[in-house]
Amino acid sequence: MHRLVQEHPTTSVKMVFLEDKNLDMRRYNAPTLCTEVAAIFVGDNGEPPANRDICVYPVGNTCQSISPLNQCCDPMTYPLLFPRGECSWNTGMEHVEERRTAKRTRVTQLQYYAYRLSQRNGFSILHNSGKLFQQYIVDAYVKTEGSRLHFLRQNQKDLRIELYRGLLDALECRAHNENIRTGKLIILPSSFQGSPRHMQQNYQDAMAMVRKFGKPDLFLTFTCNPSWSEILNSMEGVQRPEDRPDIIVRVFNMKLKELLEDICKHGIFGTVLAYIYVIEFQKRGLPHAHILLTLDSESKIRTKDDIDKFVSAELPDPCTDLRLFQIVTKCMVHGPCGTININSPCMRDGQCCKSFPKQFKDDTEENVNGYPIYRRRATEPVQ
Repeated sequence: MHRLVQEHPTTSVKMVFLEDKNLDMRRYNAPTLCTEVAAIFVGDNGEPPANRDICVYPVGNTCQSISPLNQCCDPMTYPLLFPRGECSWNTGMEHVEERRTAKRTRVTQLQYYAYRLSQRNGFSILHNSGKLFQQYIVDAYVKTEGSRLHFLRQNQKDLRIELYRGLLDALECRAHNENIRTGKLIILPSSFQGSPRHMQQNYQDAMAMVRKFGKPDLFLTFTCNPSWSEILNSMEGVQRPEDRPDIIVRVFNMKLKELLEDICKHGIFGTVLAYIYVIEFQKRGLPHAHILLTLDSESKIRTKDDIDKFVSAELPDPCTDLRLFQIVTKCMVHGPCGTININSPCMRDGQCCKSFPKQFKDDTEENVNGYPIYRRRATEPVQ
């Protein structure tokens, strides 16, 4: 494209991106309402690059390239975060005596960056650098993930890839029949989080639980709130919640544990036989958990009265419970969208993709196209 523009400056070029209908476009669309820093990398197979084009220009010498594994890479890339030029992680960094074991004597990249992100007493340049701190975290993750993938690529024999010879033969046969060139097949073990084998293994575990305990009864979504007092009280100076992703994930993890304890131990929904949850970090920025609960026979939701017992789509009465009314109106009200706000993220082709506003309903209806229609009375508030 660059060569075409140079040779023909007046040439008009139109680029068209064709969407694959089999792809989930939520994985590829642009982020909405997000103020965090993201990383964009280019690779032949979509993997984070293990090597980078980092060049150093010493005084009086020619350009020199350094490896991302070099201990001088971080201080040279982020001089504001390393004002004294202290060295960062390197492949030979060893554990202190108290943490050293017979099997593991060296510090991994992940352990080093976890150490760097830990908050200690006193002022920290790293934690008060705003978006530069976000960039440092994203850069550290991409480097760590790229190093892990590079290790797996270079140690396929140790992973006993010959056991997948049948899969290789099938792919080569299909490529030959379709007259396409095959790439190099890299087997990712199930221990690599996010890999197809890892997700398939978790899916099989979930199906095994369904076979034993039955289908889930409740689907809950627990979302991180940047206005939680634990997060706001941890901010220093002019910091904003998006500037401290380390605090956000820690507070979210603690509150998720408390929620699961209320559900499973204290039985706020009844006796729980089994539960499954997954934590997602989508492009909206904050983490959230999707939880599936399987209840025992006495606690199962069977009637619309059982639904009304646990789910309310009405505003609480501010006269009887002002605090609950304030929480619901601040955190649990959708929109505004529609003609009031056509630029709302939920708008698709001029309509709300969540079908808001909902119609008023005096009573809850069960199983309308697989979903209940919750009670929304027009005048009477919740008692």
